[in-house]
This record gives sequence, C-alpha cells and structure tokens, in this order.
Amino acid sequence: MSSVSETPLLAVRDLSVSFAMAEGGSLQALDGVSFDVPSGRTVAIVGESGCGKTATALSIMRLLPSPGASVDRGSILFQGDDLLRLSERDMQRIRGGKIGMIFQEPLTALNPVYTIGAQIIEAIRLHDRMSRAASRTRAIDLLHRVGFSRPDERIDSYPHELSGGMRQRVLIAMALAAGPRLLVADEPTSALDTVLRAQIMALLGDLSRELGMSLLVITHDLEFVADIADELVVLYAGTVVESGRPSRVLAEPRHPYTQALVQSVPKADTFRTRGQRRAALPTIDGALPDLRAKRVGCAFASRCTKVFDRCRVDAPNMVAFGDGAARCFLCERTGVTGSAA
Repeated sequence: MSSVSETPLLAVRDLSVSFAMAEGGSLQALDGVSFDVPSGRTVAIVGESGCGKTATALSIMRLLPSPGASVDRGSILFQGDDLLRLSERDMQRIRGGKIGMIFQEPLTALNPVYTIGAQIIEAIRLHDRMSRAASRTRAIDLLHRVGFSRPDERIDSYPHELSGGMRQRVLIAMALAAGPRLLVADEPTSALDTVLRAQIMALLGDLSRELGMSLLVITHDLEFVADIADELVVLYAGTVVESGRPSRVLAEPRHPYTQALVQSVPKADTFRTRGQRRAALPTIDGALPDLRAKRVGCAFASRCTKVFDRCRVDAPNMVAFGDGAARCFLCERTGVTGSAA
C-alpha cells in the first residue's frame, strides 16, 4: 500500500477474478488483490508469467473476456467511482480517455492496413471533437513527444515499415491521445531487446513526470522498471506478496518469492565471457500452484526454501512495515500484521 495520505487516483480493493474452464470448474486468476496508484506517481506490478499481472490490467480496463471471466468480489475505484459498477457506455468514456492503455503486442494492436497517423488520429477524434487537420497536427506532436525524429514524415508510415521499438512508441502516442490521468502499460517491453527495453521504460517515466500523469506498469522487467517506479507491487499466483519502495524491495526483499525473483535478475557478469565461465543464472525451482485447485496455506509453500509446517495449512496475512508490507509468517515478529496491500 502507498504511504501517500491523499485519496489515490486508483484504488484496487480485494479484487478476485476467476476464469471458467472448458472442462468444468474455474481458475482463480486473482485472489484478493489490493493496491493504490496515487496521483502523479508510478506503480509497477511485477512477477513471473501466469501470476495475474495481465488479468489485473484487463480488470481495470473492463476488458476481461466475456463470457468466461468473472469478477467474484472487490472494487476498482478511479477518482472515487467504482469502475466495476459503471455502465458500459460510461466505461467507454473512461477507457482511452481518462485511462489509457498500452497493450503487449504492437503488431496485434496496430491495424496493418492503415497508416500509423490514421490510427493515432482516430484515437484523438474518438474523445475530442477536433478537425482532421488539427488532429493530424496533434498526432505529429505526439509522435515527436514519444521520440520520432521526423514525425511529419513518419506519420504516413504503415506499421510493417517501423521497427519494434518504433511501433511500441506509436502505441504510447495512441494511449496519450486523449490526455489520460492514468496510463496502464501491460508488458510494454516484452518483445524488445535490452537497449530498447531500457529506452521505452525511460520514456514512460519521462512522460509521466512531464504530463503529471499516473502510471501503472505491469511487467516482469524488474531491473528497468525499478528506475521509474515509486512503488513495486509483487504478485504471485494472483496474490500480492510484497509491496514497497523499489530501492528497499530490491536491496532488502522480505518475502521469499521476492528474494528469489530479485536473485534471478541477470547481472552483468552472469553469463560466460571469452575464456571464462560465469555462474549459472539463478532460477526459482518448481512451478506456480494449480490455480484450479482450492487454496490451502501459503501459495508459495511448495517452492519456498524457508517453508515450515504452518505455511502448508494457514494462509499468511500481509505484515505492514514503515516502508512496505509482505505476506509471510517470517515477517510477523518485526512487522505489524494487517490487511495492507
């Protein structure tokens, strides 16, 4: 949970989401997820594939697949309104307007038969009654803002004529078209190389500061997002297991899963160099628990190197600290047990 005392721009509370399975039963994608995104701040949700990051983003945008997915309980408060209770018509005004979203795959999100300019202009005019000429000028300005060197020429390019990094910048420009208060970026660097990942993360951080915009980044890119985030939220098996300032979480992770996640980030000398052998990249043994099964005990118990008997039968609560919180019995002696995050 954030330490900011003012009412957050976005407040997710006890969010639980399940997906119906074709063979019967359901999969619990999210189980009691809570976190805040304060105004003008950046929050990052991190965790390995399958932990529920994208389900969280789609829940906020009300884009969960239907039929199939259902919100079992919880609320998503944006500027005081519960997004889960709004009509679809009201949600359409917020989606892409007050809340922008960057999707994972640029080639899937962009229409290959239209120029990038046409697609940005469409996004602008969807929420603003602006003339086509004014919309084109605005689109060029957005392309310049996201790093295009010749935006007046590139505006007439098609998606296939751009590199992966440039396509991602187009998606960012489209998400900024209506001047959103909150930008949700779902794995914005997943298809990019290391250099481009760092550039896109830095660009998102710069735009957030320049525009006074809140940013929710959902990623597995722990090493890059830590440079722009004000708070990290660590998700495991659909549950928040730790939260806090990036500097503290990376230097002194308190939950065993966060500790393993931090250790698995590649270091500069992890891999072999000429004539030398470096240590193998650390991994987290085991796999995510079966999300179709009834949950008993700590979700991380089967993979935890510090597990003890209580972990297998009781589910730990969040333990709050002055600089964050963690969901682990090992933290109870030094923290304050509660329901934070």
